Amino acid sequence: MSSQTGAPEAGDTGVLPGSRSALDPGRAIKPGRHGLSPETVAGIQRERLIDAFVHVVSEHGFAHTTISRVTEGAGVTKKTFYAHFADLDECFLAAYQRGMDILLGRMTEAYEAAPSWPDGIHAVLRTMLAALAREPRFARASLVEANAAGPQVRQARIDNLNRFRAFFAADPSGAPFPPAVADAIVGGIYSAIHVQMETGEAEELPSLLPSLTYFALLPLIGREAASPYLSGER
Repeated sequence: MSSQTGAPEAGDTGVLPGSRSALDPGRAIKPGRHGLSPETVAGIQRERLIDAFVHVVSEHGFAHTTISRVTEGAGVTKKTFYAHFADLDECFLAAYQRGMDILLGRMTEAYEAAPSWPDGIHAVLRTMLAALAREPRFARASLVEANAAGPQVRQARIDNLNRFRAFFAADPSGAPFPPAVADAIVGGIYSAIHVQMETGEAEELPSLLPSLTYFALLPLIGREAASPYLSGER
């Protein structure tokens, strides 16, 4: 909804950071008596800063992201920035964690709706790749530029990779396998997506689905059971 209506943007759940322009006229706060509470205004400003940050960092890289560029992209002052974030790392952390919570939530829903565990892994990967392809700015910020961020963002990345790892550690067959196997699977998937982001277009990420599903399932269920996912039969 437009911020002019008084609806707080924090209620726009399911929207990945960077998917909207912070300067969209529909997100402007009318000067003067706009009828919005201070809390609503603060929420709108924070969401605009988060979206602007993702736009700036995906275009210029984190090393060349400045508070001035972010505030200009958000249409707010530096004073407003510092009312919400201590520095760029804190803004990055807010954007990254917001997006990962949304993305992992979608992946969990897809996993739980699948008829079997292998189909759940396939659904998790399909959901993730499709979401990142639709939102290339967030994809670049979270997969590439997060490497250049400070320790808080890097720790959040580790924590979220562990959340992703849980899908592969949940094999209901009960067959034990070393935790290092799940770590290797997650690392391989992350690396393949990172390479695609660095050398190609995010829009092509869904093309990785057959090979990544096969790669993930092969050490867990064997070649015969994993092969249909590679050939597109599943």
